[in-house]
Amino acid sequence: MAASEKSEFPKFIDGDVLVIISTTQMYRLHHQILESHSTYFKNAIAKQPGACLNAQARRDNAPAYRFEWLPGTTSGTVGRFVRIDISDSGRAQNALPQLPPDLVNGKVDNNDNKAWDWLFGLFYNRPPAFDDSNLASVLSGVISLIDRAECIDSLKIVCDAVDLALLRQDTVLWTSILGNPPVWVELGCRVRSPSIFCEAACHLVGQWANMNDDEKGHIRKDIRKVLERKATELSIQKEAIELRILSHYPGFLHRTAADKPGRPSYSNDIYMWMSISFFRQWFAQCISDDRTRRAPDGGLNFYCALAEGGQSYLTHLDFQEFHRYFPMSIKACHVLEANMGVLKENIKPFVAPLVVQRTHLKRDEFDIDWLTCTEINKEDFPWYNPDESKPNQLDELYDTLGRENVVRAKATAAKKRNKEHPIDFGNDDEEGEDNVDFDAGVRNNANANANIRKKTTTKRTTAATATAAEAAEAEDPTLDPRLLRFARKRTRAEVDRDDGNPDYGNGTDQQRAMDVPVDEDAEGDQEMTDGVESDIDVSGLI
Repeated sequence: MAASEKSEFPKFIDGDVLVIISTTQMYRLHHQILESHSTYFKNAIAKQPGACLNAQARRDNAPAYRFEWLPGTTSGTVGRFVRIDISDSGRAQNALPQLPPDLVNGKVDNNDNKAWDWLFGLFYNRPPAFDDSNLASVLSGVISLIDRAECIDSLKIVCDAVDLALLRQDTVLWTSILGNPPVWVELGCRVRSPSIFCEAACHLVGQWANMNDDEKGHIRKDIRKVLERKATELSIQKEAIELRILSHYPGFLHRTAADKPGRPSYSNDIYMWMSISFFRQWFAQCISDDRTRRAPDGGLNFYCALAEGGQSYLTHLDFQEFHRYFPMSIKACHVLEANMGVLKENIKPFVAPLVVQRTHLKRDEFDIDWLTCTEINKEDFPWYNPDESKPNQLDELYDTLGRENVVRAKATAAKKRNKEHPIDFGNDDEEGEDNVDFDAGVRNNANANANIRKKTTTKRTTAATATAAEAAEAEDPTLDPRLLRFARKRTRAEVDRDDGNPDYGNGTDQQRAMDVPVDEDAEGDQEMTDGVESDIDVSGLI
């Protein structure tokens, strides 16, 4: 190759893979890049390694792999790649017949050939340059790119680019989805676009009850399964909310047996009870007229009226009609209407989840006569594939708790067994050594370590007491020196006692263990101490 030739996309000088699309479109790419982004190229290269080129071929930067594109022969088929064997000199051994130039009126076909530029460019982080002048041109380029990506199993890398190109259309895109959600839900699934799929699925679930079997049958099976499940969940949710509304009582009406309510207690709330009766009569009439969840609009108008409250239903005119049969004073009429207002406010939160609009287009500006409250999660996407290799956190927690319970149970049983049958590791009996339980030995070691820690703490406390005695002597030199000497002896004796000194408590040996020389005044000191103990409390120095 000429030294002046640049090594850049689509022809890299060090590229070891030659991809031929047509006589006018060729690529020199790297097999590592192709393997990382395309399952097809990964399997093809792994199945048959590249050619072993001679020195001259390597100097000429001859490719070790060669793939030629074979277009589809029938309508609806895109085509496929064919692996071409390469000799050690870098020449093709069984190349396909030469194709005519792929030119239309002297120009390259926009979508079919540019799609390969976009696809391989994405492998090298080059965003595709779609014609975004209108939605139709974007869709044409997007579909062409998706077709090529599916041929070499590299759809994953194009999803984000396609999604971004479509989302740039904004309102035009959402309006198109509103007009034809079945087509868009399949395209959203094909390009794995969460935004497009959720928008189209939300519209379809809201209209699912009014769609006939033929319309549902044109939707892909895996997508239809998701939509049917979501429509069933929405129907159950609406029924549960209606039952909750019909069984609602304001909180101040509730009584307890401890209150011992009588007739006067309930008579104070007579207007609220009348409001509940009037409201439920109206609700039952709506159910009878199929204005609730079985309405053609799925209950949209009914639930929106409940969510709005006020004069959206059971208006002042309705109360006037009610008072024709149940006349009241003007004040009583106002009180009854006010209580109905309180009940309406209590009802609003129940229907709030049904009137949420989860689509980009709102019904205030567009003609949307169905509920758009369906929430589509990532687990609902047909392409969602949970990572089974990743352990479930809840299962992990249960396993950890189970292991801890087993260890705790074994430790408790071993501790109980050790108390019933203590093991003496100091016994030289051979039969005893043969039957020594290792777990019990470990526990005894643990107990011994605990005793050592306890003794260390006692020593520190005793040393601190001795230091306190010395400090007291320095602060008050008038203290009797024999009393202070006795305190220090008692402190050292406590240390020997905690250390298990066998000479402790043996008279003179006790003094020797404390490194205190026996002197003639020892007995005098003891007598002095005996005399002082009745008047002076030395417990604070020990």
